[in-house]
Amino acid sequence: MAKIGLITIYHVPNYGSVLQAFATQILLEKLGHECRIINYKYPNEYHFSKGRARQSLKNRIGRLLGLKPQHRKANKLDLFKKRHFNFTKLYSHLNELKKEDWSEYDLFAVGSDQVWKSKYTLGDTTFLLSFVPADKRRISIASSFATNSIPEEIRETYRKELEKFSAISVRENNGIDIIKNDLGLNREPVVVLDPTLLLSKDEWLQTIPRSTFVKKKKYILLYMLTYAFEPRPYIYEVLKHLQKQDDYDIVALEGYTPAEEAGGIEMTDKTDSSIPEFIDLFANADIVVTSSFHGTAFAVNFGIPLVSIVPGDKGDDRQSTLLKNIGLDGCITPIGKEPQKITTSYNHKAIEQKLQFARENSIEWIATNTNSGNN
Repeated sequence: MAKIGLITIYHVPNYGSVLQAFATQILLEKLGHECRIINYKYPNEYHFSKGRARQSLKNRIGRLLGLKPQHRKANKLDLFKKRHFNFTKLYSHLNELKKEDWSEYDLFAVGSDQVWKSKYTLGDTTFLLSFVPADKRRISIASSFATNSIPEEIRETYRKELEKFSAISVRENNGIDIIKNDLGLNREPVVVLDPTLLLSKDEWLQTIPRSTFVKKKKYILLYMLTYAFEPRPYIYEVLKHLQKQDDYDIVALEGYTPAEEAGGIEMTDKTDSSIPEFIDLFANADIVVTSSFHGTAFAVNFGIPLVSIVPGDKGDDRQSTLLKNIGLDGCITPIGKEPQKITTSYNHKAIEQKLQFARENSIEWIATNTNSGNN
């Protein structure tokens, strides 16, 4: 089997980013490979020179002392990575990666998550595997552009680097269009599931230890991210509507907002949850309301009734691609849809079968393309 160098984005204090990297490592090891996550410092001085904001002194002190829930969450995610990621040594710049001796590696993989989003990479070609020696194979695993088009001025760079890949898989349908139309690559990219969906619910519960969470009452789990698009105040209207249907508590894993700023909705703040608490909160939720791809993914994987709020345009189809591919179109909720028309329930058994079929196909693609060329 192969020794694989995996590069992805996991330094950001985001549950989905950390868990997709973890799931990719677990899957590659289950397939019999040795996986090393390339410990690339992101963002670094290059990104700061391109306008990426540095972490403020106030925030660094807050992290050190664990002053706020988001600081404590970030520290818990760092501890999880330290305990569970099979890291290489630290690389602080692309040039350090280019100078490294990678002779003992058989294959390099990039993905998943938004590794090809130009707004984040700012011209850094590391996530296009530009540091990999010419004689080494390269593949992408569910890489995401998180847009429906990339700027003209960077297309030649993307084209040049992606032409070197032996196999390309993406996470969304927009990625197929970009590779074929924007880049004009002579490749046959495929859509595969995000790695968090390549582990079943039972595998997640077996792999991650249980937390001290005890469910006392029915609750809606709110997993709201606002960096990709603005779901507020619409998302609060949805929560109010669902609360009228039954006496639900609102538990905010991401997106806690004081009642006076959330239209009077009282929330329990679980921002500083650990990874085990994250898993248990999803597994025990009665409904998930989310504007996040990974919020959508874990709800679907765990068979939880779902409202997946998406932007009105088609610029970011991360959630929609997943839900359409497994027949959950009814859970796609564009901003502005009348709350009375929202459907949260679905046939769990039927969707589980479709998800399992997609999971098997995705794993087969990864297994085929990580084994090719190895003894």
